[in-house]
Amino acid sequence: MKRFEDKIAFVSGAANGIGKACMQRLASEGATVIAADWKADDLEASIGPLLEAGYHVTGVPTDVMDEAQIEAAFEKVDQFGGGGLDISLHIAGNSMFGLVESLESAEWERLWRLNVLSTIICCRLAVARMKASGGGAIVNMSSISGIAGDPGWGPYNSAKAAIANLTQCLAWEVGRYNIRANAICPGPIGTERMLGSLESAPEQAEAYNRSNPLGRIGTPEECAGAICFLASDDAAFVNSTTLVCDGGLTGVTGQPRFDMDSYVFDGGS
Repeated sequence: MKRFEDKIAFVSGAANGIGKACMQRLASEGATVIAADWKADDLEASIGPLLEAGYHVTGVPTDVMDEAQIEAAFEKVDQFGGGGLDISLHIAGNSMFGLVESLESAEWERLWRLNVLSTIICCRLAVARMKASGGGAIVNMSSISGIAGDPGWGPYNSAKAAIANLTQCLAWEVGRYNIRANAICPGPIGTERMLGSLESAPEQAEAYNRSNPLGRIGTPEECAGAICFLASDDAAFVNSTTLVCDGGLTGVTGQPRFDMDSYVFDGGS
């Protein structure tokens, strides 16, 4: 039996990147997936091969900046789950560069609405349906930028920190209903958007590679694997956590690093 056989799953941000990889993973492992994204053409293109393969996926063009559109997407869930929902992955979001002292309030509000408020709305709608199912698993999209600071990225970092904390609060509120809530904290992941920006800046690509002990950035499929673990019964006792998926990037203190080429660990006593 496939891991997500007979499961109903919702994925926001499903047209590209990590969300797309999650949609593909869930569908290939037996789930019926309701996939939401504001990029209707990209969403259709991503779903097409899955439908041809016989998987059960329904695309719903959805702007998560609009609460009514999120509600409409979750109503599609009801058509398949009879009012119930097993898995809800809230991947949609975006980033913004800007100094705390210079960004206008409207810019903060837009980024927080896109990342935080949309996640709150999705969680609220998912919980109501998971109660009907007798339980479920929610995974929210945080970031390693939500657990430490990145100067110049205050709006994004603070939004992702809010999502991580929100997830912990939610887990304690809904655990009594057999609903788990966890957050994923990716590091640099080679989505279409990131790879596109790095193609014109090879020095930045090399810097990202040097910042990771594995010597490379991650793939959307690798991140989706971690997310789908959290959504699966394999993680039945994993709750209220923020799972870091960064290849080890955050596994250092940040102190100056000196040349280690001549250092050899010999396992001595």
